[in-house]
Amino acid sequence: MFELEWLGGAPEARFRKRRPGIEALPWGTLTGAGIDTAEARRVWTNGAFTEYASAAAFTAMAAAFLECGAPIDLTAAASDCATDELFHTELAARLVMELGGAWPFDVDLAKVSPVTTPGVRPLVRAAELAVKVSLVGEALSISALSASKHAASHPLTRAVLERLLKDEGAHAQVGHWFFEWASERLEAAERAHLRAVADAAIAVYAPLWQQPACERCVLPAEAGGAGDAHRVALGEAVERRVVPSLNRWGLVPVT
Repeated sequence: MFELEWLGGAPEARFRKRRPGIEALPWGTLTGAGIDTAEARRVWTNGAFTEYASAAAFTAMAAAFLECGAPIDLTAAASDCATDELFHTELAARLVMELGGAWPFDVDLAKVSPVTTPGVRPLVRAAELAVKVSLVGEALSISALSASKHAASHPLTRAVLERLLKDEGAHAQVGHWFFEWASERLEAAERAHLRAVADAAIAVYAPLWQQPACERCVLPAEAGGAGDAHRVALGEAVERRVVPSLNRWGLVPVT
């Protein structure tokens, strides 16, 4: 079962110093707002886990950058993104609590970090993570969050989504910064491998825009529900954001 803990004390003070401002959001205004919270609780519980998994992904990326000798400022940027994602996890979790508490969510945290191809050299492992996490996953996240923010009709939900979006631009840029340094160090066969990695990464998300929206899973506008606009935004993001990002480094997906 997915559960979060908070230690407090010195770790909290350190975290707050680096990610201030959470108490300025209009907490306490969503409770008792009279919305149907069942789907909202489910979606935002999933959102909290997604942010948690993103923290694991950027942590793995930072470690991979260290292992391939990437520039230390670049590695620090990837590590900082992991802290962003943990802050996002807290934001989503607090919103869930305002909606009435977390939805039951089973997960194996031993598998939370992204998987890379066994046997590849450290540079290629780092490149795989840059593609999957930053150039694909985070690029799509920007469009998904933007659609939800545009639809959000409650000040607290909108404020949370705005804070999430504030960081996503840099998260989607980390992959570009990596390839600025790594591109000329990759061999032709490795580029072909990374194109297949990009193709597989997009395929993981494809059902989100290729399949019809669930008519029974209607997220209230107060909680950021965008209806079919969410699915459309993701489909457009692939053509307008993801593919151009990959094309910049000669990594256009195979299909």
